[in-house]
Amino acid sequence: MRRLCLRFSALLSLASGILMPWTSSGQFNVEPYLQDAEPDAIRVMWESANVGAATLEWGPTEDLGNVMTSEGVESPGGAMHDVLIEGLAPNTPYFYRVASGPVSTLTHRFRTPPLHTAESDFTFVAMSDMQKSSNDPDVFDQIVHEGVLDYFGGETSDEIALVMIPGDLVVNGNSYGQWANDFFAPSHDLFAQVPLYPVLGNHEVNSTYYFQYFHLPENGTAGYEEHWWYKDYGNVRFMGLDSNGPYDGPDQLDWLSGVLEATCALEHIDFVFAQLHHPHKSELWTPGESDFTGQVVAQLEAFTDACGKPSIHFFGHTHGYSRGQSQDHKHLWINVATAGGAIDYWGQWPQFDYEEFEITTDDWGFVTVDVVAGDEPQFTVKRLSRGDNAETLDNVCTDSLVVTKADLMPPPPTAVAPIGTTQPPECIVLAASPFGSGPSGALHGETQWQVADDINGFDAPLADVWERHRNVYFNEDTQAGESLTTEAVPGLPENAALYWRVRYRDRSLDWSPWTAPVPFFTSESLQGENLLVNAGAEAGLDGWTVTEGVAESLTAGECNGVNPFAGDRYFAVGGLCTESDLARMHQDVDVSAWADSIDAGVQVAYAQGMLSDWSGADIPAMRLVFLDENEGALEETGWFEMPSATWTPVAVESPLPTLTRIVRLELQGTRIAGTDNDCYFDALALRLGSVTDCDGLPLAVENPRAEGASPAPLRIHPNPGAVDLSVSWPGCATPLQALRLTDAMGRKVAVTVRDTADGWTVERSGLAAGTYHITAVDATGHTSRATWVVME
Repeated sequence: MRRLCLRFSALLSLASGILMPWTSSGQFNVEPYLQDAEPDAIRVMWESANVGAATLEWGPTEDLGNVMTSEGVESPGGAMHDVLIEGLAPNTPYFYRVASGPVSTLTHRFRTPPLHTAESDFTFVAMSDMQKSSNDPDVFDQIVHEGVLDYFGGETSDEIALVMIPGDLVVNGNSYGQWANDFFAPSHDLFAQVPLYPVLGNHEVNSTYYFQYFHLPENGTAGYEEHWWYKDYGNVRFMGLDSNGPYDGPDQLDWLSGVLEATCALEHIDFVFAQLHHPHKSELWTPGESDFTGQVVAQLEAFTDACGKPSIHFFGHTHGYSRGQSQDHKHLWINVATAGGAIDYWGQWPQFDYEEFEITTDDWGFVTVDVVAGDEPQFTVKRLSRGDNAETLDNVCTDSLVVTKADLMPPPPTAVAPIGTTQPPECIVLAASPFGSGPSGALHGETQWQVADDINGFDAPLADVWERHRNVYFNEDTQAGESLTTEAVPGLPENAALYWRVRYRDRSLDWSPWTAPVPFFTSESLQGENLLVNAGAEAGLDGWTVTEGVAESLTAGECNGVNPFAGDRYFAVGGLCTESDLARMHQDVDVSAWADSIDAGVQVAYAQGMLSDWSGADIPAMRLVFLDENEGALEETGWFEMPSATWTPVAVESPLPTLTRIVRLELQGTRIAGTDNDCYFDALALRLGSVTDCDGLPLAVENPRAEGASPAPLRIHPNPGAVDLSVSWPGCATPLQALRLTDAMGRKVAVTVRDTADGWTVERSGLAAGTYHITAVDATGHTSRATWVVME
């Protein structure tokens, strides 16, 4: 499925200084673009194709009237020109054009920033990772023209204040021609009117060409100018950081700390927006994560809390969009990719469902931020999507939220249940009153529930659940239908005196106060002890019988595997060090001591486990099989599958049929794609108990979402296979909206799909051998994917 997580960004080994061919536009390799704007000044830069004097004409009207001469500095492609226009009026439009030899550019328009005392509103754009993809070479051009310019319309320099770019502007920063051809040529119509502020990504490889083409604020640490910097615009302080080694160290963090401390005291700064290339956490591509970015996030969170000024860190590196927020801080995490780089599709890489993120999508697009100044500062973030290889979208807003500087907290909820009552630990469901919108009028966004064993013990709670109104992950909202006013809390101790509390957060990131701690009690558990031996692989495969294929007990990272859910080891049923397409193993548990209650029909088997795979493609599954005293099969449950890149709980509950004397917990791993069978199991349990009777539980205080529960995963057969594919989707809402097929590179593939009695048939005719991704969308908008391996 992955093994060597090699992306093109990891393969940049071209020697520094190698010059690649480029094209020029007459007298210009790079036509003029804007840098480092101030209320009274702005820089115009361009690269002439020839060495020699050039002129810049500018003025308050299209008649221009002012002429400046630039000799430039010789560059590998001709001459770089960097001209500072000074003495300008704030928040005022100006016009300019450049001449080199006999050739002049068109006349362009820009607007100077306002003075911060003007308390002016403004809008900016953030996008990243526009490095040219060989399969989709025109995406960046489309993002600029059909995306940004078409979306805003009107006079661009009036609509957009600036553009932030968190890195990876080109494929290889040492390839000279890529700067002119792949970055500046597609973006000229935007950056001739609006200043851009990039930071270094890994693809720039710290090239001298990057520093040739950009003149960024020189207020970073001495000796590291333009590696990190800040720029004020209106009521926002923008910060550019370098998350690449060897710059991701204490010098930069010390500078950041000092700038944030100074910013706290500036009354005219309401918000701090930082950008850097690498993510701290990445749902679509976990190998790209950076601990340095985590240190930056911690500083921004602390700044926001201490100073009351909300913050954002924009990033890229992972080719898709993500937006989340810190739990206890008004701080947003926003991945603004991808504006041209090949999309990191779901199922292609190691992935993880982090609790900080509310939405992650594998698409092209850009982000806009509307900033409001004045007495009630706020900003609005929007994601505008251009779709992907399977579906074209025209600037569809897929995510938005409003954040206010003021803490407009909603009122605290009221505890509903349990209040002083006693229930078995399996029956504890917390309930609170409906959400009451606060001064902002924002809707219910999040709930945090805590349970402690002491009224003052919430610093180390027994249970701590942070739940969102949505969690868009792997093309599915896993929170659909979930109530934010009730929460089941499994795993609490029996016969205990406990306390619980709850708080609500609105969608503008304002938390309510906590409720006062509420007492409740647990009685005897309805379930017995865990009957499995070696339930977490800590003793190798002891206690387990492998009946097919390969099973292994692995430590963290062994044979390029994952981290255990708990303890030091986990099971890989299918194998990583040695692989098999299909694997099964089981453990038999003698339950004859419960024979009387089993035969009386009052015993229930409860099986639990944490299941995961590498990228959501291979299928780990578990089931229960009930055997008589002669090991004859009586009944069995269905397979409970969990194709998820995140450790996810699976529970199987079934009454024991009469004459059951052995309960078998069976594990299965099925390889769908790649070389490894990435099916992982940990923290397994098998318990017997009485039928769960939880009379008196609170009902949900608010209605679940209309969509209802998600359908079961998409099922395909035969897989791998060399014939037509049978597709079924139990529980989906018909009619099906779409059934799409893309190849391993994410390109749309035309196929013939026929309806059948149980689902659909995809005709294999004309398809070459290889890996294909199937996406299904039902009538209610639920989405499911599967990976089909076509054999020769």
